[in-house]
Amino acid sequence: MITATYASLLALMLVTLSFRVIALRGMPAFKWFAFGNNGEDGLQRAIRAHGNLIEYAPIFLILMLIAEMGGLKANALHSYGVVFLVARLMHGYCFGFLKHSMVLRVGGTSLTLFSILGLAILVLIRYSG
Repeated sequence: MITATYASLLALMLVTLSFRVIALRGMPAFKWFAFGNNGEDGLQRAIRAHGNLIEYAPIFLILMLIAEMGGLKANALHSYGVVFLVARLMHGYCFGFLKHSMVLRVGGTSLTLFSILGLAILVLIRYSG
């Protein structure tokens, strides 16, 4: 099942972003992961990176699963999955680990929305009664 692969990869990303937030909150066991700490601003950005993934991943994975169960070809599923994963990596890295990167922020957001929009339209056209 292709959706399971992307759900697992996104879950690993979620855990990584969670560790980053925990580290920036001062947990001694994760101190090694608090590099580049920009104080409160860095913590807030890491929290948003984590939250943003939680906000977008579920709807993407639901749409992907519907498309997969409906028989969408593996190449198309992987195309959407890779674009979404790269988008979330761009955005998560920008917010979770950097002070600022307009290219990663806008690129990650745009690719996220385009991949969700593409799957939503495909599912709507292909599978709505």
